[in-house]
Amino acid sequence: MEIVQLFQKIENHYKDNKPFTIYSLPGSNVISSLFQNTDEIFTTKSFTEAGMIMAPFDTERLTYFIPENASEKIETAFVLEDIQKEEIQIKESLADHARHLKLVSEAKNALRTERIQKIVVSRKKEISLKNVNITAIARRLLSLYPSAFRYMWYHPNTGLWCGASPEVLVKISGLSFSTMALAGTRKIAKNQIPDWTTKDITEQQLVTDAITTNLQKVTAVVKLSKTYTYHAGTLAHLRTDITGVLKNGKATLTTIAAALHPTPAVCGSPKILARKFIMNHEGYERDFYTGFIGPVSPVTCDSQLFVNLRCMKIEGSMAKLYVGGGIISESVPEDEWQETCNKLQTMLQVVHPSL
Repeated sequence: MEIVQLFQKIENHYKDNKPFTIYSLPGSNVISSLFQNTDEIFTTKSFTEAGMIMAPFDTERLTYFIPENASEKIETAFVLEDIQKEEIQIKESLADHARHLKLVSEAKNALRTERIQKIVVSRKKEISLKNVNITAIARRLLSLYPSAFRYMWYHPNTGLWCGASPEVLVKISGLSFSTMALAGTRKIAKNQIPDWTTKDITEQQLVTDAITTNLQKVTAVVKLSKTYTYHAGTLAHLRTDITGVLKNGKATLTTIAAALHPTPAVCGSPKILARKFIMNHEGYERDFYTGFIGPVSPVTCDSQLFVNLRCMKIEGSMAKLYVGGGIISESVPEDEWQETCNKLQTMLQVVHPSL
Protein backbone atom coordinates (compact mmCIF):
# COMPACT_ATOMS: atom_id res chain seq x y z
CA MET A 1 0.00 0.00 0.00
CA GLU A 2 1.26 3.48 -0.88
CA ILE A 3 1.90 5.88 2.00
CA VAL A 4 -0.85 8.26 0.84
CA GLN A 5 -3.37 5.41 0.90
CA LEU A 6 -2.19 4.36 4.35
CA PHE A 7 -2.74 7.81 5.81
CA GLN A 8 -6.18 7.98 4.18
CA LYS A 9 -7.03 4.66 5.80
CA ILE A 10 -5.96 6.07 9.17
CA GLU A 11 -8.30 9.04 8.70
CA ASN A 12 -11.20 6.78 7.68
CA HIS A 13 -10.75 4.34 10.57
CA TYR A 14 -10.54 7.21 13.04
CA LYS A 15 -13.76 8.75 11.69
CA ASP A 16 -15.49 5.36 11.89
CA ASN A 17 -14.38 4.88 15.54
CA LYS A 18 -12.66 1.59 14.74
CA PRO A 19 -9.47 0.53 16.56
CA PHE A 20 -6.20 0.89 14.69
CA THR A 21 -2.51 1.26 15.36
CA ILE A 22 0.54 2.22 13.34
CA TYR A 23 4.08 1.90 14.61
CA SER A 24 7.70 1.89 13.54
CA LEU A 25 10.45 0.11 15.45
CA PRO A 26 13.64 1.96 16.43
CA GLY A 27 15.86 2.58 13.42
CA SER A 28 13.25 1.35 10.95
CA ASN A 29 11.62 3.23 8.07
CA VAL A 30 8.82 0.66 7.79
CA ILE A 31 5.40 1.49 9.20
CA SER A 32 3.52 -1.56 10.51
CA SER A 33 -0.24 -1.14 10.83
CA LEU A 34 -3.23 -3.02 12.19
CA PHE A 35 -6.72 -1.87 11.21
CA GLN A 36 -9.33 -3.78 13.20
CA ASN A 37 -12.23 -4.99 11.05
CA THR A 38 -14.93 -4.20 13.64
CA ASP A 39 -15.36 -2.03 16.73
CA GLU A 40 -15.27 -5.09 19.01
CA ILE A 41 -13.35 -4.60 22.26
CA PHE A 42 -10.48 -7.00 22.93
CA THR A 43 -8.55 -7.14 26.20
CA THR A 44 -5.82 -9.49 27.36
CA LYS A 45 -4.03 -10.72 30.48
CA SER A 46 -1.65 -13.22 28.89
CA PHE A 47 0.21 -12.23 25.76
CA THR A 48 -0.36 -15.44 23.81
CA GLU A 49 -1.90 -14.05 20.60
CA ALA A 50 -0.34 -11.95 17.85
CA GLY A 51 -1.28 -8.29 17.81
CA MET A 52 -0.66 -4.95 19.51
CA ILE A 53 -0.89 -4.43 23.27
CA MET A 54 -1.65 -1.20 25.14
CA ALA A 55 -1.35 -1.50 28.93
CA PRO A 56 -1.98 1.22 31.55
CA PHE A 57 0.25 2.29 34.42
CA ASP A 58 -2.27 0.92 36.93
CA THR A 59 -2.01 -2.88 36.78
CA GLU A 60 -5.58 -3.21 38.10
CA ARG A 61 -7.00 -1.66 34.92
CA LEU A 62 -7.67 -3.34 31.57
CA THR A 63 -4.95 -4.01 29.01
CA TYR A 64 -6.30 -3.42 25.50
CA PHE A 65 -5.41 -5.50 22.47
CA ILE A 66 -5.76 -5.18 18.70
CA PRO A 67 -5.45 -8.79 17.43
CA GLU A 68 -3.91 -9.63 14.08
CA ASN A 69 -6.59 -12.23 13.34
CA ALA A 70 -9.32 -9.58 13.56
CA SER A 71 -7.46 -6.89 11.63
CA GLU A 72 -5.99 -5.96 8.28
CA LYS A 73 -2.20 -5.96 8.62
CA ILE A 74 -0.21 -3.61 6.40
CA GLU A 75 3.49 -2.78 6.13
CA THR A 76 4.54 0.35 4.27
CA ALA A 77 7.92 1.93 3.59
CA PHE A 78 8.23 5.53 4.74
CA VAL A 79 10.76 8.15 3.69
CA LEU A 80 11.82 10.27 6.67
CA GLU A 81 11.06 13.94 6.19
CA ASP A 82 13.74 16.52 7.01
CA ILE A 83 12.11 18.48 9.83
CA GLN A 84 14.11 21.17 11.58
CA LYS A 85 13.64 21.34 15.34
CA GLU A 86 13.63 24.57 17.28
CA GLU A 87 12.81 24.97 20.94
CA ILE A 88 9.13 25.70 21.43
CA GLN A 89 8.19 28.20 24.11
CA ILE A 90 4.95 27.61 25.98
CA LYS A 91 3.45 29.38 28.94
CA GLU A 92 3.64 27.54 32.25
CA SER A 93 1.40 28.69 35.07
CA LEU A 94 2.76 29.65 38.47
CA ALA A 95 0.24 27.26 39.99
CA ASP A 96 1.55 24.28 37.98
CA HIS A 97 5.12 25.23 38.88
CA ALA A 98 4.31 25.48 42.59
CA ARG A 99 2.32 22.24 42.50
CA HIS A 100 5.21 20.28 41.00
CA LEU A 101 7.77 21.72 43.43
CA LYS A 102 5.48 20.71 46.29
CA LEU A 103 5.10 17.21 44.86
CA VAL A 104 8.87 16.78 44.58
CA SER A 105 9.34 18.01 48.16
CA GLU A 106 6.68 15.57 49.39
CA ALA A 107 8.47 12.76 47.55
CA LYS A 108 11.80 13.70 49.14
CA ASN A 109 10.14 13.70 52.55
CA ALA A 110 8.75 10.21 51.87
CA LEU A 111 12.25 9.02 50.98
CA ARG A 112 13.41 10.07 54.45
CA THR A 113 10.50 8.65 56.41
CA GLU A 114 9.11 5.64 54.53
CA ARG A 115 12.13 3.54 53.50
CA ILE A 116 11.72 4.38 49.82
CA GLN A 117 14.83 4.74 47.64
CA LYS A 118 13.26 6.43 44.61
CA ILE A 119 9.89 7.86 43.55
CA VAL A 120 9.01 8.94 40.02
CA VAL A 121 6.62 11.89 40.00
CA SER A 122 4.92 13.28 36.92
CA ARG A 123 2.54 15.90 35.63
CA LYS A 124 0.13 16.43 32.75
CA LYS A 125 0.27 19.51 30.52
CA GLU A 126 -2.79 20.39 28.42
CA ILE A 127 -2.16 22.28 25.18
CA SER A 128 -4.84 23.76 22.89
CA LEU A 129 -4.45 22.82 19.23
CA LYS A 130 -5.69 24.46 16.05
CA ASN A 131 -6.69 22.52 12.93
CA VAL A 132 -5.84 19.06 14.28
CA ASN A 133 -4.69 16.77 11.46
CA ILE A 134 -3.78 13.27 12.60
CA THR A 135 -2.01 12.50 9.32
CA ALA A 136 0.29 15.50 9.79
CA ILE A 137 0.88 14.46 13.41
CA ALA A 138 1.76 10.91 12.33
CA ARG A 139 4.17 12.16 9.65
CA ARG A 140 6.05 14.41 12.06
CA LEU A 141 6.12 11.77 14.78
CA LEU A 142 7.64 9.18 12.45
CA SER A 143 10.25 11.56 11.01
CA LEU A 144 11.37 13.45 14.12
CA TYR A 145 12.47 10.49 16.26
CA PRO A 146 13.79 7.64 14.06
CA SER A 147 15.76 6.04 16.93
CA ALA A 148 12.64 5.71 19.12
CA PHE A 149 9.63 3.41 19.04
CA ARG A 150 7.05 5.61 17.35
CA TYR A 151 3.37 4.76 17.47
CA MET A 152 -0.15 6.04 17.02
CA TRP A 153 -2.96 4.08 18.66
CA TYR A 154 -6.70 4.61 18.58
CA HIS A 155 -9.39 2.66 20.39
CA PRO A 156 -12.89 3.94 21.28
CA ASN A 157 -12.23 3.03 24.93
CA THR A 158 -8.79 4.64 25.19
CA GLY A 159 -8.90 7.55 22.75
CA LEU A 160 -6.08 8.62 20.44
CA TRP A 161 -2.53 8.25 21.76
CA CYS A 162 0.86 8.70 20.16
CA GLY A 163 4.42 8.67 21.42
CA ALA A 164 8.12 8.20 20.76
CA SER A 165 9.50 5.96 23.48
CA PRO A 166 13.25 5.54 24.06
CA GLU A 167 12.78 2.70 26.56
CA VAL A 168 12.33 -1.03 26.00
CA LEU A 169 10.28 -2.84 28.65
CA VAL A 170 11.14 -6.27 27.24
CA LYS A 171 12.15 -7.68 23.88
CA ILE A 172 11.83 -11.41 23.13
CA SER A 173 13.78 -13.01 20.30
CA GLY A 174 13.77 -16.79 20.18
CA LEU A 175 14.81 -18.03 23.63
CA SER A 176 16.49 -14.78 24.65
CA PHE A 177 15.12 -11.60 26.17
CA SER A 178 16.49 -8.12 26.70
CA THR A 179 15.50 -5.02 28.59
CA MET A 180 17.24 -1.86 29.77
CA ALA A 181 17.76 0.34 32.81
CA LEU A 182 17.27 3.92 31.63
CA ALA A 183 17.54 6.88 33.99
CA GLY A 184 19.15 10.27 34.40
CA THR A 185 18.25 13.03 31.95
CA ARG A 186 20.31 15.81 30.43
CA LYS A 187 19.30 18.27 27.73
CA ILE A 188 22.14 18.43 25.21
CA ALA A 189 23.16 20.09 21.98
CA LYS A 190 24.21 18.01 18.97
CA ASN A 191 27.41 15.98 19.64
CA GLN A 192 27.61 17.35 23.20
CA ILE A 193 28.89 14.98 25.91
CA PRO A 194 26.70 15.17 29.04
CA ASP A 195 28.23 16.02 32.40
CA TRP A 196 26.61 13.33 34.54
CA THR A 197 26.11 14.21 38.19
CA THR A 198 26.27 11.97 41.25
CA LYS A 199 22.48 12.22 41.39
CA ASP A 200 22.15 10.90 37.81
CA ILE A 201 24.56 8.02 38.39
CA THR A 202 22.95 7.04 41.70
CA GLU A 203 19.45 7.11 40.22
CA GLN A 204 20.45 4.98 37.25
CA GLN A 205 22.15 2.42 39.50
CA LEU A 206 18.99 2.16 41.62
CA VAL A 207 17.00 1.38 38.49
CA THR A 208 19.54 -1.23 37.33
CA ASP A 209 19.60 -2.97 40.72
CA ALA A 210 15.81 -3.05 41.03
CA ILE A 211 15.26 -4.43 37.52
CA THR A 212 17.89 -7.12 38.08
CA THR A 213 16.29 -8.14 41.38
CA ASN A 214 12.82 -8.35 39.80
CA LEU A 215 14.09 -10.42 36.86
CA GLN A 216 15.83 -12.90 39.15
CA LYS A 217 12.37 -13.90 40.40
CA VAL A 218 11.62 -15.48 37.01
CA THR A 219 15.07 -16.33 35.60
CA ALA A 220 18.51 -16.92 37.07
CA VAL A 221 20.37 -16.05 33.87
CA VAL A 222 20.83 -12.27 33.70
CA LYS A 223 23.75 -10.34 32.13
CA LEU A 224 24.46 -6.60 32.32
CA SER A 225 26.34 -4.35 29.91
CA LYS A 226 28.49 -1.43 30.95
CA THR A 227 26.49 1.74 31.56
CA TYR A 228 26.68 4.23 28.69
CA THR A 229 25.16 7.47 27.42
CA TYR A 230 22.08 7.02 25.23
CA HIS A 231 20.65 9.81 23.08
CA ALA A 232 16.90 10.32 22.60
CA GLY A 233 16.26 13.41 20.51
CA THR A 234 17.68 16.42 22.35
CA LEU A 235 17.89 14.46 25.61
CA ALA A 236 20.57 12.10 26.88
CA HIS A 237 20.12 9.31 29.43
CA LEU A 238 22.28 6.77 31.22
CA ARG A 239 21.55 3.25 30.03
CA THR A 240 22.49 -0.30 30.98
CA ASP A 241 21.42 -3.18 28.73
CA ILE A 242 20.18 -6.31 30.49
CA THR A 243 19.84 -9.69 28.77
CA GLY A 244 18.76 -13.15 29.78
CA VAL A 245 17.49 -16.55 28.68
CA LEU A 246 13.96 -17.96 28.70
CA LYS A 247 14.04 -21.36 30.37
CA ASN A 248 11.86 -23.96 32.10
CA GLY A 249 8.65 -22.24 30.97
CA LYS A 250 8.84 -19.88 33.96
CA ALA A 251 10.32 -16.90 32.12
CA THR A 252 7.82 -15.89 29.41
CA LEU A 253 6.83 -12.58 27.87
CA THR A 254 3.88 -12.42 30.28
CA THR A 255 5.86 -13.22 33.44
CA ILE A 256 8.77 -10.93 32.56
CA ALA A 257 6.45 -8.01 31.74
CA ALA A 258 4.60 -8.59 35.02
CA ALA A 259 7.87 -8.73 36.97
CA LEU A 260 9.13 -5.48 35.46
CA HIS A 261 6.03 -3.28 35.15
CA PRO A 262 5.93 -0.61 36.36
CA THR A 263 9.71 -0.30 36.25
CA PRO A 264 11.70 1.76 38.78
CA ALA A 265 12.37 4.18 35.91
CA VAL A 266 8.68 5.20 35.83
CA CYS A 267 7.46 4.27 39.32
CA GLY A 268 10.29 3.98 41.83
CA SER A 269 11.74 1.51 44.28
CA PRO A 270 10.55 -0.42 46.19
CA LYS A 271 7.73 -0.69 43.67
CA ILE A 272 4.80 -1.14 46.06
CA LEU A 273 5.69 1.80 48.32
CA ALA A 274 6.55 4.11 45.41
CA ARG A 275 3.32 3.25 43.60
CA LYS A 276 1.31 3.93 46.76
CA PHE A 277 2.89 7.38 47.03
CA ILE A 278 2.10 8.13 43.38
CA MET A 279 -1.54 7.09 43.74
CA ASN A 280 -1.96 9.19 46.90
CA HIS A 281 -0.05 12.34 45.92
CA GLU A 282 0.23 12.83 42.17
CA GLY A 283 -3.28 14.23 41.86
CA TYR A 284 -4.24 12.97 38.41
CA GLU A 285 -4.79 9.71 36.51
CA ARG A 286 -1.73 8.61 34.52
CA ASP A 287 -3.92 6.44 32.30
CA PHE A 288 -1.64 4.82 29.69
CA TYR A 289 1.34 7.10 30.37
CA THR A 290 4.12 4.94 31.87
CA GLY A 291 2.19 1.84 30.90
CA PHE A 292 3.55 -0.19 28.01
CA ILE A 293 2.78 -0.75 24.35
CA GLY A 294 4.10 -2.90 21.53
CA PRO A 295 3.67 -5.74 19.05
CA VAL A 296 3.59 -9.35 20.22
CA SER A 297 4.05 -12.44 18.06
CA PRO A 298 4.24 -15.57 20.23
CA VAL A 299 4.30 -17.99 17.27
CA THR A 300 7.49 -16.47 15.85
CA CYS A 301 8.89 -15.78 19.36
CA ASP A 302 9.44 -12.16 18.37
CA SER A 303 7.83 -9.52 20.61
CA GLN A 304 8.79 -6.01 21.67
CA LEU A 305 7.13 -4.04 24.45
CA PHE A 306 8.08 -0.43 25.14
CA VAL A 307 7.47 1.78 28.17
CA ASN A 308 4.93 4.43 27.15
CA LEU A 309 7.08 7.54 27.66
CA ARG A 310 7.28 10.84 25.70
CA CYS A 311 3.64 10.42 24.82
CA MET A 312 0.40 12.36 24.55
CA LYS A 313 -3.33 11.84 24.28
CA ILE A 314 -5.29 13.92 21.79
CA GLU A 315 -8.91 14.72 22.61
CA GLY A 316 -10.62 16.97 20.09
CA SER A 317 -8.62 20.19 19.98
CA MET A 318 -6.65 19.39 23.15
CA ALA A 319 -3.33 17.56 23.51
CA LYS A 320 -2.49 16.13 26.92
CA LEU A 321 1.28 15.76 27.29
CA TYR A 322 2.74 13.63 30.09
CA VAL A 323 6.19 14.10 31.63
CA GLY A 324 7.96 13.13 34.83
CA GLY A 325 11.25 12.43 36.56
CA GLY A 326 12.86 10.27 39.21
CA ILE A 327 13.28 11.67 42.71
CA ILE A 328 16.05 10.53 45.04
CA SER A 329 17.46 12.18 48.15
CA GLU A 330 19.83 14.39 46.11
CA SER A 331 17.06 15.77 43.87
CA VAL A 332 16.59 19.55 43.67
CA PRO A 333 12.91 20.52 43.15
CA GLU A 334 13.60 23.33 40.67
CA ASP A 335 15.89 21.07 38.62
CA GLU A 336 13.17 18.43 38.52
CA TRP A 337 10.67 21.00 37.24
CA GLN A 338 13.08 22.01 34.48
CA GLU A 339 13.57 18.36 33.52
CA THR A 340 9.84 18.00 32.90
CA CYS A 341 9.89 21.18 30.80
CA ASN A 342 12.71 19.72 28.70
CA LYS A 343 10.81 16.47 28.20
CA LEU A 344 7.71 18.34 26.99
CA GLN A 345 9.68 19.36 23.90
CA THR A 346 9.47 15.84 22.45
CA MET A 347 5.71 15.91 21.85
CA LEU A 348 5.56 19.70 21.38
CA GLN A 349 7.70 19.22 18.26
CA VAL A 350 5.13 16.75 16.94
CA VAL A 351 2.16 19.13 17.28
CA HIS A 352 4.12 22.30 16.47
CA PRO A 353 2.13 23.18 13.29
CA SER A 354 -1.12 23.08 15.30
CA LEU A 355 0.02 25.35 18.14
